[in-house]
Amino acid sequence: MNTFLQNNLFTLVLFLLFIILLLIGILTFIVLKLLNQKSDLRPSTNPMQSSVPSTIVEKYSCHNHQDQPTVGGCLICEDVFCENCLIEHEGMTFCKDHFKTYINNKWKQVTDLKTSAQTPENGLFIYDFKRKAWNNKNIPSFILTHYKINVEEDLIESHIQLHVRIDDEYFFIKGLSDYVL
Repeated sequence: MNTFLQNNLFTLVLFLLFIILLLIGILTFIVLKLLNQKSDLRPSTNPMQSSVPSTIVEKYSCHNHQDQPTVGGCLICEDVFCENCLIEHEGMTFCKDHFKTYINNKWKQVTDLKTSAQTPENGLFIYDFKRKAWNNKNIPSFILTHYKINVEEDLIESHIQLHVRIDDEYFFIKGLSDYVL
């Protein structure tokens, strides 16, 4: 074995040198990539260049005007709208069509489900049922979420309140009870 090393020492040194150079090249490539990413995140000093990294940013446009950016969504249909298409009323936002629905009906709160930071998923079934009632049966409703600070337990609670037209109260109460079971 000793003679094998002596006979192939030059080849072995060349092989190890090749491996070392390859590792140095890989490390240099990684360092340059990291430096390039950090420089993309720094604000540009050139006013013609954007200071935002070159990433894909999803933008939303108004449901009615594709060339207008959105400012919010309708509580009933959940579509997003521009400033001209959205109506704010008592802290709630509606599209013009569903504002008429809101104004022309009497509404009743049918849930007040409390969730916390430890159990945020507990209320998801309400959002899901509301969305299915609208998408499948065109029955309007809206959800308001109120936040309360529980000082004794040092946590923030959210109260999910589903509001439905009085005429649809039975549908939602029955549907939600079946939905949970």
